[in-house]
Amino acid sequence: MGGLLEALFLAQVNRLQDKGPVFKAKAAPKDPKTSKTLPLNEWTLNSYIDVGAELNWITKPTKEVGIVLRNYRNFIHPERELSTGITLVPEDARMFWSVFTQLAQQIITTAKKTP
Repeated sequence: MGGLLEALFLAQVNRLQDKGPVFKAKAAPKDPKTSKTLPLNEWTLNSYIDVGAELNWITKPTKEVGIVLRNYRNFIHPERELSTGITLVPEDARMFWSVFTQLAQQIITTAKKTP
């Protein structure tokens, strides 16, 4: 789900004729040495979520839910599951899928409105 979410944000960026606002966004990740915005292939899901919220592709509450979804993605790593003591069950995945589909719908709806 995290990978799909990242792909939707990237698709939104790639469909824009003017990508300037994406790279000029305050939330866009910067190279610490040059202070220039990183190329898209170096962005993380967190960066896409932050920039998406800044550019109003998603609402602020949706941003917060997106962060939860991003954190859920990290539990696919067995070490993370063991170190936190959190075990996810199929019902958790179904709940997060529902959250993901709503978040995805918001990005897709915004994409239809953006030239």
